[in-house]
Amino acid sequence: MTSYTKIYNDYLANVYRDAEAQYSWYKKADNLRDAVKKAFLSEDEQRKVNDHQRLVGRQCLAEAISVALERFEILEISSFDSFDTIYQFVKSVSDDVKGFGLLATYDVALRIAKYLDLELREVYLHAGVTIGARALGFNVKDGDIMLVEEFPAPFNKLSGDHLENLLCMYKEVLANSSVEVGKTCIRPKINSSDIRKKGCS
Repeated sequence: MTSYTKIYNDYLANVYRDAEAQYSWYKKADNLRDAVKKAFLSEDEQRKVNDHQRLVGRQCLAEAISVALERFEILEISSFDSFDTIYQFVKSVSDDVKGFGLLATYDVALRIAKYLDLELREVYLHAGVTIGARALGFNVKDGDIMLVEEFPAPFNKLSGDHLENLLCMYKEVLANSSVEVGKTCIRPKINSSDIRKKGCS
């Protein structure tokens, strides 16, 4: 059994910077409209589609871009003043595009929020994230939203997007974790590759 602190420290040491680096491309957008387009396109600088959106497919992403940009033209800038308003905008698009699910909705909204330097204080639950939250003892379902403050220390030190990432990547380890284990408890040595679960689905 490993502790919450060990998982948290492993995330900071091995995942945090890479996760932030992935958003640098989306932050380079020329303007908000360009940021919206790039976020829906879901490509990196090498024109590779993000792993999460590969199953969505380029045709579906192109359809979503068309719908999003058409709606963007009639919106006020206040429609993008918080992660929730951005998420609702993206969800309004995904609701009308078959195959564009909750994970894609979250990812696209997060890219736009990163461009605008908005910090998330909520955790949007979907797929592996929901499993991770359940592993911590929460009675939740896909589509629920939790506040960062609801999570135990030290996880509540992270922003919502990083906590979402941690819950998904470490979902299997979290099911066998606990708050700090007492000194009398002997724990097997666990290295980063053992406790980090790559991929989120």
